[in-house]
Parts: sequence; structure tokens; C-alpha cells
Amino acid sequence: MTTGGFDPNQGQQQFGGQPHYNGAGQQQFGGQPHYNGAGQQQFGAPPQFDSAQQFDSAQFGTQPFAQPDFGFNPSRPGELLPRLGARVIDGLIVGIPTGVVTIVISLVLGTFLGSVLGAILTAAAAVGYFVFLETTRGQTVGKQILGLRVEGPNGGLPTQQQSLTRNGFYVVAALGGFPFLGFLFGLLGFVAAIIIAVTINGSPTKQGKHDELAGGTRVVQG
Repeated sequence: MTTGGFDPNQGQQQFGGQPHYNGAGQQQFGGQPHYNGAGQQQFGAPPQFDSAQQFDSAQFGTQPFAQPDFGFNPSRPGELLPRLGARVIDGLIVGIPTGVVTIVISLVLGTFLGSVLGAILTAAAAVGYFVFLETTRGQTVGKQILGLRVEGPNGGLPTQQQSLTRNGFYVVAALGGFPFLGFLFGLLGFVAAIIIAVTINGSPTKQGKHDELAGGTRVVQG
């Protein structure tokens, strides 16, 4: 017979199974805390977690992050000569139609007015041609023929502002058709083209001054 949860056969006092005194005279509460033989109360070892409860360093981002790939291969920058060839092709594509229109305007409105309008038309057509194709396709017709493309500073397509900046020297060059001041504009355009060519040739990534001003755009092969 058991009274008050005391089992004489086992020599243990039980309260629903916990706490209890075992045969060694120790009081246990589910194994923690307990009294040892020296009469000291012990609370046992800290709880252990199995492998399912452990978190490795990878879950907290201690592993190095993979760098984003923007598709730019720094070992294949666009070289100077193919880029000049592409500019010549694009110049013919823009220059021939606008030249014809300028001649027609000059015949109708006179040489002076035809020259002014022709210069403005040429500048607008050149900038629009380059900005539209570079920001939508990354390639003008000339660059596509010679296997080149334009990328923004972080890869991908350049923005309109970046493309406008890198092609802004066309405006100066096109204004060379202006009466009287045309010579000055033409000279400035020529100097700008020389600076761009020299900086492209001297750059390990083949980025010209116009690319630098545009925030780091670049021309690559492929």
C-alpha cells in the first residue's frame, strides 16, 4: 500500500514521478536539480541541443557574398581602331541623309539659313541616333558591324544621360556648319576627338575622356 506517494518497496518519495529520492539518497526533479552526496544542490548540466537546433555560420551570412555579374569582361575592352571604324560608319549613316536635307534647305531658303538649320539638324540627328541605339540596344549600327557594344558603369545598358554625355562632342562638331563661327566649333570638335582617341589608347580598360565624364561607361567586344 502506498501512502502520500511514498513507495516503501522502492524507498522513493514520488510526486507524479518528479521530484523523487533515488536509492542514492538524492532528490531529483526530472534529473535537475538534485542533491549530491555532500548535501549540495545541483542543477545539472546546461541543456544540450541536437544538430537540428544548431545554427551554422552560413545561416547568419558569414560566408562571403558572391559578387554580381554584370556581363562585363575586363579582358576584352573595345580597342581604339575598331571604335574609330564604328564612328566612321555611324557618321556616314547620319551624315549622308542630313547632308542631303541641308542641301535642299539651302536651295529653298538660301545658303545662310540652310547652313544654320542644317547644322542644328545634323547635331540633333547625331545625338538622337547614338542615344537611342545605345540606350535601347547597346549598339549603333557601326558597333554592331564591328562587334562592339556600350555598357553603363555597372554593366547593362547606359542611361540616356550617360549616353548623351559621352556623345555630346558630336553637337560641337556638327555646329561646325554654322556660318562665321563654324570654324571655331569645328576646331573644338576636332580637339575633343583627339583627346578622346588619346585617352582611349592610354587607358588599360580603353575608356576615353567621354566615358569618364559619363560616369565610367565603356565599350567592350562582343
